Amino acid sequence: MAVIEVDDVDLIDKDLVGPVVRSGPLAEAIIDAVADDNPGRDVLVVDRGDYVRVHTARTCRLTRESLRRHLGAGFELAALEIEMPSFKGRLRTRVDEYVWSYDK
Repeated sequence: MAVIEVDDVDLIDKDLVGPVVRSGPLAEAIIDAVADDNPGRDVLVVDRGDYVRVHTARTCRLTRESLRRHLGAGFELAALEIEMPSFKGRLRTRVDEYVWSYDK
């Protein structure tokens, strides 16, 4: 599918989930990694200047492998929590992947 920049995800779909991260190179790498890790899903991005919302419908997966590939350096997912002031959905963390899911 595609990476789509939108003005407000709340107007599009209430089932969207994923991280909210500080703007910068890490956010750009997360967008690309989420696109890789969620084949067949649109990745919706809301850029608010200081932070970026990165969401997919119902489930959003981010793997350490794809994030490292896009950052060009080693990165532990636990370090993401410093740059992720918020997220939408229920978050399940593992050493090698984070998965956000929609839970009514």
